[in-house]
Amino acid sequence: MVEPEIVYVDEKRYIIDPQTGEQKEILSDISSVGKERPWAEHKRESLSVEQAYRGVAERSPLEKEYWTSKANRISRCGDYLMFNLYESESGKQQLKVKHANSCRVRLCPLCSWRRSLKIGAHMRKIIDKMQEQNKYDYLLLTLTVPNVPAEELSAKLTQMLKAWNNLLKRKAVQLAVKGWYRGLEITHNVNPFSLSYDTYHPHFHVILAVNKTYFKSANYIHQPEWLELWQQAMQDYSIKEVDVRKIRKSEGESIIGAICELSKYTVKSGDYILSNDWKLTLDSVETLDAALTKRRLVAFGGVMKEWHKKLNLDDEIDGELIEDGDSPNGELIGEVCYAWNVGYQQYLKKN
Repeated sequence: MVEPEIVYVDEKRYIIDPQTGEQKEILSDISSVGKERPWAEHKRESLSVEQAYRGVAERSPLEKEYWTSKANRISRCGDYLMFNLYESESGKQQLKVKHANSCRVRLCPLCSWRRSLKIGAHMRKIIDKMQEQNKYDYLLLTLTVPNVPAEELSAKLTQMLKAWNNLLKRKAVQLAVKGWYRGLEITHNVNPFSLSYDTYHPHFHVILAVNKTYFKSANYIHQPEWLELWQQAMQDYSIKEVDVRKIRKSEGESIIGAICELSKYTVKSGDYILSNDWKLTLDSVETLDAALTKRRLVAFGGVMKEWHKKLNLDDEIDGELIEDGDSPNGELIGEVCYAWNVGYQQYLKKN
């Protein structure tokens, strides 16, 4: 097979069809900081996940319809992308996604990426409004539990979510915390030389808003106290570590930017798509799908929830997976559509 040639014209990429010589424009979606948004990379990852769902379907005849249905949804995810096209006074053009058909399967890498961008955009808007009030400082609290085997993961998540609700009811927490964001992350140990190989590590990343007087007040909660509170909420004294630290802006970065960087993927595709171990891939997809389906992956509380409502932000998990940040500078001059081309494994512009 003759590989298609890729050429660059006026900073745009084109594929030259080796049979017809036709020139086809490849999607190039550049962010406001000059980085290429990896649409095609995540679409290709999603197709690998689709094949894993089909693999699980083949070995699970009693649940074949369930797994095949999800595989079919993933296969169609992001097939068509619609963008608004903006042009600045200097003539530079920039895209902003308007619509992307999304499967919303929890393990779809394309949806996970879009979801993380949306969470980040929402956090930016919320923290921006809170910063205007100049009333709050922010903490990053990481709540962990010991690694668990696959068969215990789902029950452990249920226990952790119940424990989180119990933690919020503690008087010390209610006095100290004015608002919060909670995100779930699960990592999977896929190092075959590790003693904890093929175990899962679920944990919460929590952003807490506290009064600026918090660090010198009687309501200040020391790290050992956070650990004890979490142990009590989980009813598990084998937990030995809780991390809590003040979020500080880094060089060249605002506090808003620092906080938005903490919006994470729930689970990264590298933890369940393992090119050198197909059986472990299928086992991992089956485990994580069962554990994450119908779970509340992120949540807001207190003043953060109030601002979420005031800003009329839609649901980060079940809403449209469009990053509703600011539009690019310039005039809206039209719309443009790109479609996934299976043969070229690229998004190509539709005429």
